[in-house]
Amino acid sequence: MIKNISSIKNPTVMQISALKTEGTKDAFLIEGEKFIGDTDPKNILKIFSTDRAVCEKFEKTGAECFEVSESVLKKLSCETSKSRIVAVVKKGDSPLPEKLLLLDGIQDPGNVGTMIRTAHAFGFGVICGGGTANPFLPKAVRSTAGALCGAFVERRDLAEYIPYLKSEGYTVCGSALDKKAVAPKKADGKTALVIGSEGRGMSESVAESCDETFFIPIKNVESLNAATAAGILMYVLGGN
Repeated sequence: MIKNISSIKNPTVMQISALKTEGTKDAFLIEGEKFIGDTDPKNILKIFSTDRAVCEKFEKTGAECFEVSESVLKKLSCETSKSRIVAVVKKGDSPLPEKLLLLDGIQDPGNVGTMIRTAHAFGFGVICGGGTANPFLPKAVRSTAGALCGAFVERRDLAEYIPYLKSEGYTVCGSALDKKAVAPKKADGKTALVIGSEGRGMSESVAESCDETFFIPIKNVESLNAATAAGILMYVLGGN
């Protein structure tokens, strides 16, 4: 049954609005009929729309549907454009991939979202370490352009998680402007690639845990955007 909400002070609206700053893999916001339509129906928890026909369409997926006022949708939305629909979704469970991208202190949510989309395209999962922007907040979610729901994404403490990965047979590789760094090459077997922040690079403890460190030969500029560097390295390591 489609429910109606007209007040921005409605408890459900207040609760869902909080996801704009408190999103988790169990409940985060996505917007736009295309992105929501491309999401696995079993991962859609709630639908909010000003268009009853849209609600009726998504009600068939089993999601809890709400026909809302313009003011309510504006309260829930983070888009500047006039999206007719906002959804609360959850991440599906998937096994740990053999190729991983570990983000160490990537603070820009747009960069985080871009890396998630690129990683998903190259068959990498993503682990967001400490100091990295929450991948389940709206700006990061938008930057994944719909890839977040299908990608493997988790948040972990890298200092604790890297030893676990090594025990599972992963080779951990970093990226740095370092005299000991070597040019990247195709990686066979389980591989975890660490990308550090653009300003500081990898944290000291994470850098020390790397089995190998790569650099990307470049000209005319001192460094690359972290998301660009991640894309190049994943392309090479993945053997694409």
